[in-house]
Amino acid sequence: MEIFRDIQVSILESEVLRHQGYASASPSAHVKELISEAIREAYTLIRPQAVYDEMTAHLTEQGKVVLSNGVVLNNPHATKDWQGLEQVALAVCTIGSLLDERASQLFAQGNAPAALILDGVGTVAVGDVTKQVDAVACQQATERGMTAGPRFSPGSVGWAISDQKVLFELLPAEEVGVSLNDHLVMIPLKSVSFVVGMGSGVPVPKARRPCFYCNRLSCPSRERTADVTL
Repeated sequence: MEIFRDIQVSILESEVLRHQGYASASPSAHVKELISEAIREAYTLIRPQAVYDEMTAHLTEQGKVVLSNGVVLNNPHATKDWQGLEQVALAVCTIGSLLDERASQLFAQGNAPAALILDGVGTVAVGDVTKQVDAVACQQATERGMTAGPRFSPGSVGWAISDQKVLFELLPAEEVGVSLNDHLVMIPLKSVSFVVGMGSGVPVPKARRPCFYCNRLSCPSRERTADVTL
C-alpha cells in the first residue's frame, strides 16, 4: 500500500472548457477570464493525495472479480475488458475539501457563475490526479510483463455504487482524508475511486478514459472520440 502526497497537478483550460460545455463552442472573453481566475485560485486550494494498493485477483466464469482475500467485486465490464485478470490496482484520489468549501461560499454569496466554474476546475484537478495514479498502475503492469486494462469506478459506467463500500473496506482512504457518507458518496466530493485490472492475458484497452465506455452520448462533458484514447 502506498500513499501519494507529492502530486503536481496540471489544470488545463481546455479541459475546464469541456466540463463547462464548451467542447465545440467558444466562450466569451468574460467567461475565459472567470476560468483563468478560477484556475489560479484552485492551485491555492487543492491538496492532491491518493492511496493505492494492488492485490492478486482472478475472474470467475460468471464475470466476478475475486480478490486474494476472498472479497468479490462486481464490475460488469470485467468479462470483456479484464479477461486474463491476475491482479488489480485499487485507488482513492482526492484534492481535499478546501475547493468544495470555497465553491459553496461563492454560491452562498450569490456568485453562482464563479462557483460553478470553480467546481468544474476542481473536477479537472481531481481528474488529473486520477490520471497520474492510473499511470502508476500502467507502469507497474508493464514492469511485470502485464497489460493494464481500462480503469473503472463503482457508481459509474454501469458498475453498481454498492461496491464503493467494498473498495473502502480494502483501502485506508481515511489516510488521505476521504470517507463515505450514508449514500456511499465520497467526502470530499472532489474524490475519485477506481480499480484497474492487470494481467499478461488482459487485452490492450481501446482507451483508458471512462468516457469511451459510457453510453451517455449526450453528456455535455463527454470527451470527443479523438481525445478519448489519450
